[in-house]
Amino acid sequence: MLFWVFFREHIFCTKETYLLAGDEVVVSKAGKKSYGIERFFSSLYDKSILGLSFFALSLVSIEQRRAFPISIEQVIKQKAQSAKTLKQETEKPQVETEPEIPKKKRGRPKGSKNKDKKEVSLNSELLRIRCLIQDLLKKLGKFLPLTYLVLDGHFGNESTVVMAVQLGLQRSL
Repeated sequence: MLFWVFFREHIFCTKETYLLAGDEVVVSKAGKKSYGIERFFSSLYDKSILGLSFFALSLVSIEQRRAFPISIEQVIKQKAQSAKTLKQETEKPQVETEPEIPKKKRGRPKGSKNKDKKEVSLNSELLRIRCLIQDLLKKLGKFLPLTYLVLDGHFGNESTVVMAVQLGLQRSL
């Protein structure tokens, strides 16, 4: 709330256009007693590192070409999620002792139906981000109407686009 009040009172300009931008940042951290310390992928190191992860939402002024943080939340991995990644990391590649699986036929399977592309299931990460954005949009209310959501390439998929449309932050498909 403090970020929003500071932005509204000292930075906001009615003549400017703002975008909502979000990104995850990983901070390396040694030790075992910090809350939420886990292995997260860091693009700077190009591998998973021990540290803390935060997801930040910022308002970006197009005219000033500056970003103003509005909301930051620590990312805490779910136990099932971290166990799954740990299992993947410890698995060794198997030697070719398994029998060959017959190849599938080409083309679309008979009897398959078209799927509604607007009905997608959001993963836990997108559900967390959607809640964060919804809370922020409630705070902003009618004071600052936002039209666009900007996220990095990790979120360049259909589920994210559908989430943005549902939140009213993207023009319809």
